[in-house]
Order: sequence, then C-alpha cells, then structure tokens
Amino acid sequence: MSGTSWTLWVQPLSDTLLQLLWQLGVLGALAAVLLHTLRHSAARLRYAVCALVLLLSLMLAALQFVARWAEVQTPSAVPAAQAIWGSGAINAQSHSAVQAQQSEEPDPWAMQRPWRQGLAWAWLLGVALMSLRLLAGVACVARWRRRSRPAPALWQSRLDQLARRMGMGLSVELRLLPAAVDVAAGPFTVGWWRPVVLLPAGLLTGLPTPLLEALLAHELAHVRRWDYLAHLLQKVVEALLFFHPVIWWLSRRLRIERELVADALAAEQLGAPRQLAEALQALAVGPQAPALAAAAQSGELAQRVRALIRRSPAVGDGPRLLCALLLLSLLAGSLLLPLVGVQSATAQAAVARGAPAAPLAEGRILLADLTLASSHALVLDADSGEVLLARDAQQAAPIASISKLMTALVVLDARQDLQQQLSVSSEDVRASPFSSASLRPGQRLSREAALTLMLQSSDNRAAQLLARRYPGGLAAFERATQDKARSLGLQTAELRHPTGAPSSSRASAADVARLLEAAASEPVVRQATGAARVRVLVDGKPIESIHSNPLVGAPGWPMLLAKTGFTQAAGRCVALQMRLQGRRLSVVLLGAPDAAQREADLQRIRDALQG
Repeated sequence: MSGTSWTLWVQPLSDTLLQLLWQLGVLGALAAVLLHTLRHSAARLRYAVCALVLLLSLMLAALQFVARWAEVQTPSAVPAAQAIWGSGAINAQSHSAVQAQQSEEPDPWAMQRPWRQGLAWAWLLGVALMSLRLLAGVACVARWRRRSRPAPALWQSRLDQLARRMGMGLSVELRLLPAAVDVAAGPFTVGWWRPVVLLPAGLLTGLPTPLLEALLAHELAHVRRWDYLAHLLQKVVEALLFFHPVIWWLSRRLRIERELVADALAAEQLGAPRQLAEALQALAVGPQAPALAAAAQSGELAQRVRALIRRSPAVGDGPRLLCALLLLSLLAGSLLLPLVGVQSATAQAAVARGAPAAPLAEGRILLADLTLASSHALVLDADSGEVLLARDAQQAAPIASISKLMTALVVLDARQDLQQQLSVSSEDVRASPFSSASLRPGQRLSREAALTLMLQSSDNRAAQLLARRYPGGLAAFERATQDKARSLGLQTAELRHPTGAPSSSRASAADVARLLEAAASEPVVRQATGAARVRVLVDGKPIESIHSNPLVGAPGWPMLLAKTGFTQAAGRCVALQMRLQGRRLSVVLLGAPDAAQREADLQRIRDALQG
C-alpha cells in the first residue's frame, strides 16, 4: 500500500480501533453501574441507558476517526486529539513531525504499518460480513412478508380496536403465515413505515382468544414505539463495532429491556398483566422469530413473566428524576472528552490551513514578547533589511540540510549543463545512506532533477552526486563553498559538506538569512523550494517529490522558498521566505526540539505579524 493511502485512511482507522478497545470498556463499566442502580426502576429507564450508551459508542468512534482524518488531511496540525485521548501503543509524535522526517530520516511509522494495515483490513472484512448478515436478515423478513396472506376480517378488526385503545393513528396490517413457512411460535412485527404483524396461522385455533389478543397488544406496543427501526439501527451499530464484547452485551440488554417496556405498555392497556404472562408461557416451547423481527417471545421469558406477575411498585418521580440527572451528567462528561479533543484538533488544523487565529485581548503581539522553542531565531524584512526578531542570531549552530542551499548556489555558479544526465554511483550511496527518492547505483537523472530532489525533498544522494560531478570533484567543490561563503559575507559559516549532515556544517541565523537571500535570486532554487510537490524523471520515469516542509503549499502560508534541516546535533531547523501583508519576510529558526515545536514557532510568528 502506498504511503498516501496509508495516511488517508489506514492510520486514522487503526488509531481509532486501538483507542476504542479501552474507551468502550470504560463506557461498558459506566453502563453496568447505571443499570445496577436502576434495577428496580421502570424498564424504560434501563432501555434509555442501553440505547444512549450504544449511541455514545458510535459517536465516540465517529468523532475520533474524523479528528484523526483531519490530522492527516492537514499534516501540519498538532494532533491534539491524540494527546488528549492517549496514544496507547501509538507513537505520540505529531503527524507533522512524521512528515517532516520522511525526507530526512526513516519513517517511524514504517515498521508499524504491516500490522496496522492488517488491523484496518480485518475491521473492514468484519463489517462486510456483518453487513451481509444484516442484509440476509432483511431479505428473510421481506420473504416472509411476501408469502403471507391477509388475516380474517374479524381479527383485523380486533387489531384495529386494540390500536385505537393504545392511541395509535398508524394503520397496522395483520397477515397470516402459512404452515409451510411457520418460523415462529408467536406473532412478530416487521417494518416501520408500513408495519405488519405476521401471525402463524395455527395460533388462530391453537391459542385462546384473550391470550392471542394479549400477544397482539404486545406487538402493537412495538409498533407504537418504532421498535423495528430502533432494532435496525442497533444492528448497524453491531456491524460497525462488532469487535468489542461491550457492544454485544449492551445490545443484548437493549433487546431484553425493549421487550420489558413493550410488556409493560401492553399490560397497561389490557388491564390484565397475568393474561399476557400466560400467553408468553404458552409460547415458551416454540421457535424464535427472525433476528430482525420485534417478537413477543423474544428476550428473557422468565424475567418478563416475573415482572408481569409481581408488578413491583413504580419508583417515584423524585428518584427517577435523580437517576435521569445522574445518567445525563455522566454521559455528558463522557462526551466532553472526545469533543474537547476534536475541537482542539480542529483549531490546530485551522491554524495549519492558514485560518486567522482568534483575536487576542491586547490585539497585536510584539515579536519580542513571543515564547519560542527554537534556540536561534531571526525574522527580518527581506526588502528593507529591518530586523523584526533576533534571538542569538549571531551565534553559529549546526544547520544540517539548510546548507544544501549553498550546494545549489555553488553548482549553479559552475554554469554546468542542467540537462546533462548524471549516473548515481555506489560511492554516492555509501556516502549518503538516506535518499528520499531511493536513488540506486546506476540510475540516471538530469542535473536539474538532482537539484530539485536535493532542495525540495532534501535528498542526500542527489547532493552527493552533484558535488562529485562538480568540475574538479569533491575537493574543488569544498574550496568553492568557502569562496562562496566569503563572497556572500557569511561571517560564521562552515559549509564544506554537500549534504550538511556533519555537525561541522554550521552557521549563524544571520548568515543563513544572507544565504537565503542569495538563493532567492536563483529561479531554479525558487522553483524547487517553493512547490509542495514536483515530478522529476529518474531513468526516464516520473517520480513525485514531496517538500520536506509540510507548510509549503498549505493555504495561509504564501511561501516563496523554504528549506528544512535535521540532525541530532542541529535539531529541527528551517529557513524560509514568505510574503505576508505585502512584505517579503525571511524567517530562520535553528535548534527546535522537534518538528511540531518548530512549526508552532512559525505559527506564532505568523500570527503575531498578522496582528
């Protein structure tokens, strides 16, 4: 699977599934406590608990997936939702940091992808099988409905009278199942828009009329409560969250409480609960109804009969209100955690996409007041030379791959043919283990393509190849870099190596700004460093190169050129020019602890300048 497809759905899905393992367990424990507390209350309260917790489980899964999807859609956003919900076995590093590393060090997700992809595909297979099971149930119910015939007018009239007594304005049809398709001992209800009660024909003569009327009243209670639709939605939740035992336990409890609620409603209308209890006992030996039917013989029969006969006194309004408030407060508290995570992740993503930050009480923040994670910082107006921010800007520090800007200038100064085909050698591979384009010995690409890979995705082998093919070789290239540094007036720069990997590749933020300005005058450099994605030919075949800075190309980040750098000694570095509020600004940040904090520094600077 390609890295793009991994980022788009496998990573968010696998992350969500892992988090749900413990989160649904917590919700299940909460539901168990509430159900135990309400064990002597009306069944409708316990039914509400089960239904709300199932709905909450589905919402929790959806919110998490959307939040994680947003993270990969806006890779520069710090994954706040992941930090809030916990990372479990997942690396808590932000996705922006991962993408920034892809061009300068091995992808930390690469070792985890196979089993995570297996997890995602296993979930999809499970959902597919559960969906087929659900569709088979729907088809079965539809088949029984088609093969039924209208009930005698006398029984249809009795059903209509029961419906009017229960205050139902919906027309319910009574149909008989022939003996050849007698799948249930008692009646069952199918459909929600045009509900039908299907009755085995043998019950018309095999069951006393009062008992059969009690069973029909139970089915009408299901119709009145739209239980068929609720049961269908419950099956959808089961299909999506099939992997967790809490969902199956909740679903079973929901079915039990649903039947108890229908029993209570039917007994209230009949005024004879024992009549319904006797009818249920008469059905105890029969087969069960189809899975998607709302049926009188479903649920825990003994529990239902005891509830009808004993008729324990109802809980007063005060205790019921207290239980309801407790339920709502706990559910609201459970919802708050993922909602805060989604809002935080959305806010971070909005900043990454360039949405303006919320106005601050004091309006514009002075750059001098900013708190930055980077050790060295410089912000200046590239046209006027006005320094807007300087933090240890004159002190030399390792700059890693930012020195590739110097490599590009030296190569371009040699005026070599940019279309000349260069061949990657084993020496290039040995000298530079990392290659974002996975260049291999014997592959051929133009000098311009090598420049693009070096500047855009920070390919080390491309830099090594360009230096090796410099007139006079590597020794001449090293002398040329020193001469170029003197001509640019760089006072602290030591930039001899083409990749900048050694810790000896050093410069101050002020010198990097001078180097950045010189690089901005070269069209080849601007084109390579200012595009989010480019295609180059390697062995005559196009490959896509992705910029090492995920902010390039993001809305709200009008980059003119940008170059990142990373080594253990240098930390996370960036040098860029962007046009903001009509000004061409140069920004240099060196020594940030990680890519996420480096990008957060950039966002603080941009927001302060926008006011």
